[in-house]
Amino acid sequence: MPFVLPPSYIADCGVSDVHFVGHVSNEELTAYYELADAFVCASEHEGFCVPLVESFHMGVPVLAYAATAVPSTMDGAGVLYTDKDPMHVAGLINAVVDDPALAQQIIDGQYAALDRLAAKDFAGTLLQHMDRVLASPRREHPPVTFDFWDQVDQAEDYDEIKQYRPSAFLALPPKP
Repeated sequence: MPFVLPPSYIADCGVSDVHFVGHVSNEELTAYYELADAFVCASEHEGFCVPLVESFHMGVPVLAYAATAVPSTMDGAGVLYTDKDPMHVAGLINAVVDDPALAQQIIDGQYAALDRLAAKDFAGTLLQHMDRVLASPRREHPPVTFDFWDQVDQAEDYDEIKQYRPSAFLALPPKP
């Protein structure tokens, strides 16, 4: 189920020009990139984060929270920040948007990062890894205890209780 804000949320924040568009087609996404002054990523849980690279490609200055794989994906380009205070992030956005020379410097750095990314031989690297895996001796499957799936189910139950009912979790016996 998608996350939906109450209709009054934007008005309660004192702004009127914010739109949550939800899922868009590739054509609409391209149009949004073409209209964007900046791309901001505040995620704390990203892997490679393709939208960063898409923004680089579209010439949109990127500001991103420096967590997980984001700094590696950015490869020295864009603006990384570690302080998620909204006023701090807003100040960074304003600095980029209000200074065309700075924005262009960021974009130039992003294009250089794209060139470095394009120079990598991902297919060759994958094939090398696959060759090594295929050449290695087959191993026996590790032994599985008779109650393995019961343990998995119990662990999932504990995790769900811990996440959604933290006070109830405190009353449970220790996890096995």
